[in-house]
Amino acid sequence: MRVLLVCLAGLLVCLKTADSHSLPQKDYGTSGNNSSSDPDSSTGNLDSNTTTFIVRFVTRNDKKESMGIYAHKNGKVKKILEDGLAISDWPLNPRTYLGNKDGIYAYDKETEKLEKYGNLSDNVIGIVKENRTDDLYILTEDHVVYKVIEEGTKKIKVNEAEHAEQIALDWDDNLYYIGANNQPYVVTSNGVKKIEGLPANPTSALISRPPITIEHGAWFISGQQPYIIYPNATSKPYVFNDQEKLEYEKRNRAVEAIFLQVREQAGE
Repeated sequence: MRVLLVCLAGLLVCLKTADSHSLPQKDYGTSGNNSSSDPDSSTGNLDSNTTTFIVRFVTRNDKKESMGIYAHKNGKVKKILEDGLAISDWPLNPRTYLGNKDGIYAYDKETEKLEKYGNLSDNVIGIVKENRTDDLYILTEDHVVYKVIEEGTKKIKVNEAEHAEQIALDWDDNLYYIGANNQPYVVTSNGVKKIEGLPANPTSALISRPPITIEHGAWFISGQQPYIIYPNATSKPYVFNDQEKLEYEKRNRAVEAIFLQVREQAGE
């Protein structure tokens, strides 16, 4: 039986593009990081205790420039980081890890306090946390992937992941990344393998932990079609059941409302 996880990464399959927000050149990212984030059954509103994070950025010459990371909780929005572009997507940790131009920050969702995590100073544009440990993987502005250990004080280059554009982990902590031409790869003990069975020339691509419970694999979206990609480098299209579609629609409405609130606060 397929059960939806409480994870707003699933919204990425149905969120509208920047153009549909009537904000040319502006994009948004979102992540919900609280285990109690069930939407209201009638309105689609997220639980008031949920912390939802919004990344705002403008794209110039194919490069993202941060407009800040915002946190939404109890109906209120506040900017928590000025130059951030990345949010960890692990929903059960009380801390959310954020990638900034001067390294990694940790945000405590209970106390709503932000602090520098570790001593790294890389410009971090992607960040994910392992399921079984507190170790992180980061993607830097120069498209290099590192594993971050020892409370953010040491980094180890993942040499196999070359020219990465996005990174993700599955629930088994297998590392995936999107490389050239929007193609996904998985890093294995035998090196990097290209995921097979996907569109040859996708115009857009997104990768994340699955927003649904599956035994193995990560979540890949090409256009509007989601796929499960597996650590053995295979894939299969994913078809939502009626209940999953309903849940996504509810969350979509809730996050759209948060987007509008962020825009209003920014004076747009």
